[in-house]
Amino acid sequence: MRIAPVLLSAAALAFASAASAQTLEQVSYSPEFQTELQDELGIREGEYLRENITRAIDRAIARRNVAASGVRIDVVIEDAQPNRFTMQQMRTRPGVDPLRSVSVGGAELRAVLRAPDGAVLTEVEHRRYSDSLRDLFFEPLTWTDANRTIRQFAEKVADAYVAQSSAR
Repeated sequence: MRIAPVLLSAAALAFASAASAQTLEQVSYSPEFQTELQDELGIREGEYLRENITRAIDRAIARRNVAASGVRIDVVIEDAQPNRFTMQQMRTRPGVDPLRSVSVGGAELRAVLRAPDGAVLTEVEHRRYSDSLRDLFFEPLTWTDANRTIRQFAEKVADAYVAQSSAR
């Protein structure tokens, strides 16, 4: 019967996902990016990025199937640039064309992995911005390049998490 292996792998994934969800302590913004969110991009965009980072890191750690080790992860969004105007930008700049206006985007992110006692174990930094619109393979959404950066960053964070977990 094939159901048992499927249920076991689903249970293992749920366990790993629960373990990884407990490792991400917080996702915050650098002071400069917080100001940019408030003044230009919109607070809602920060929440969107925060949720994507949390989900990406949880998934990346879950794929590595590692047990919770007490290592905590703090993430800071240093910067993020959209490929399209955000809702707030469109409200404050009524002359822009939301359908034809496309730009290069990306993000800069930093994570600090901490031991249960708060000591810094390691830091992970990742920065990626598109150089050209040719880097886009399809019509971009608002945060296409930033989301690509987030996924790459999550993989680096998960690798560091596994290294620190196995060293303990």
